[in-house]
Amino acid sequence: MHPCPDDEFEWIRTRQEQPRARNTPNWKGNFVFQLMPIRYEAYAKILHSIEASYHNIDDPRPLTEREIAILKIPPCKTLRSFVESLREDGKDARIRWKTLADLLDVKFEPEICHEWFLASKEESICWPRFLRGPDDGNLNAKEFPEMLSILRTYCGSEGCLFRFSERGIGTPDKPLTVLGALDELAPFLTEKSYQFTPEYWWPTDRSWCLCSEFDSEFTVVGGSRDLISSVVNNATLEALEVTPQTRIDNAVPVPR
Repeated sequence: MHPCPDDEFEWIRTRQEQPRARNTPNWKGNFVFQLMPIRYEAYAKILHSIEASYHNIDDPRPLTEREIAILKIPPCKTLRSFVESLREDGKDARIRWKTLADLLDVKFEPEICHEWFLASKEESICWPRFLRGPDDGNLNAKEFPEMLSILRTYCGSEGCLFRFSERGIGTPDKPLTVLGALDELAPFLTEKSYQFTPEYWWPTDRSWCLCSEFDSEFTVVGGSRDLISSVVNNATLEALEVTPQTRIDNAVPVPR
């Protein structure tokens, strides 16, 4: 891996500079085209994983009914029974967004975000008690190697560029932009003790682009129709096809 001048990122940086703050006059949301160049045949949104948490179920000193009443903690019957059934059936702790959407009667559409699940006060309290995730700005230990596997087919011999988030690096002595082979990325992250996967990935010919924005609970990929089909149909990843005009902020109204 070799450090690169930061101007290698200029073709994407101009997208990031578009107004995206909620307090901006006439703000109407953030969209895929503000993250990604509008040059690709297709786009996908990879939903970062959600997992069951058994901490409150296994608590050796659970709260009494009186304590629960005093603290006004909702019973969380739906999520609790669902998470308990997962473990009883010996299923993996990973829970797909589509499964939770069906369970909580939430629309499963391209604009879906974590906030849709928390529309009611009860669910907003129940979620951290029985679920973990989704992670912001990072592909996890299962998603990361899966994306590497998919992208190998689409990364030429000249290698790929990787741009790390300025907020996620944590130390000024690490380069923000590096060039190298796709298979060098995993050992590089370990060797240099990066806590997050790169925020942006793209090959030297710019035939595709991947973005795990630092504070987003999903990853967006743009590229050929074949690449996006590989992402959307991957058995490990959970992804939805989107367009440059798909809204991606967490204030998207919950569809009724």
